[in-house]
Amino acid sequence: MNAIYTVCSYNHLGRALSLADSVSTHCQGAKFIICLIDTVDLNLIPEGIELIMARDMNLSFLNELCSKYSPLELNSALKPYFGNYIFEKYKQLDQIIFLDSDILLFDDLNPVYESLDVNSIVLSPHSLSTVPNGTDFDDRVFLRSGIYNAGFFGLKRDLNSQEFLEWWMGKLRNECFFDSKRGMFAEQLWLNLVPLYFEGVDILKHEGCNVAYWNLHERTLTEKHGVFYVNESVPLIFFHYSGASVSCIEENRMSQHQQRYTFTNRPDVLEVFKLYRNSLNKHSFEKFNQVYTLNSTFRSQSIIVKTVGEFYKKVVKKLFYIK
Repeated sequence: MNAIYTVCSYNHLGRALSLADSVSTHCQGAKFIICLIDTVDLNLIPEGIELIMARDMNLSFLNELCSKYSPLELNSALKPYFGNYIFEKYKQLDQIIFLDSDILLFDDLNPVYESLDVNSIVLSPHSLSTVPNGTDFDDRVFLRSGIYNAGFFGLKRDLNSQEFLEWWMGKLRNECFFDSKRGMFAEQLWLNLVPLYFEGVDILKHEGCNVAYWNLHERTLTEKHGVFYVNESVPLIFFHYSGASVSCIEENRMSQHQQRYTFTNRPDVLEVFKLYRNSLNKHSFEKFNQVYTLNSTFRSQSIIVKTVGEFYKKVVKKLFYIK
């Protein structure tokens, strides 16, 4: 039995529900789980979607994580903890796949499952070829932020994956900050070491997996009879809308993290972004996104609370956790 899970805070719930729709369409046999770092009104969740709250894991240091990490860092830090908890809770699961909440599936995940049949850990590289210099996003960004994208990984239940999760959890308990000057990029940069430290690691090089702004220099999309293809050769498996807002089309801005690509110079991706925007609107993205998450138990829309909270976390990080 297989499961797909995502981790998000309250403000990304609209994204997670959009991902859930795509999983239901393309991976009907998989259990889908939304892992939340904060509490939520269960009436907001459609029937058939399972929720796991951070508090369900009974981590003795959860309050500490909430105090020192920003919401994004906290989401990142809890990815392996939730994965480990899911394996422990569901003994019948043979494989689990993690997907960031800002992803949509466009086909089944058979390439991932086929890899997990013979491997323990599956990672996805940001790119399969060099990115030309002279733009706001090039190879140096991968060196600072990580070769592999932590928005996806696959695990098979075995000793290799368990050792990996334990190692990753240990690193992220105190070292999941965004601080590239000190060799940290939340959970992601640690993945560079995984193929060296663990056995049974596969680097998934399927061009249809994890398509995003960071690899559009090598991938173009075409649509034939309602099916999207990458480089006219392989089906689009999943698209990662990192940094995309619900108004990205109107703003002609594919991602807040880059300026190289727009829908003017890359009209081939416009249709998949329209589908994403429509799905976000369907799931009340704007309503959820207005809520700022300070920690796992407190939510506020106050700009004052938000500013004070962010300042507090910066002070705590510098005083106690960053050497």
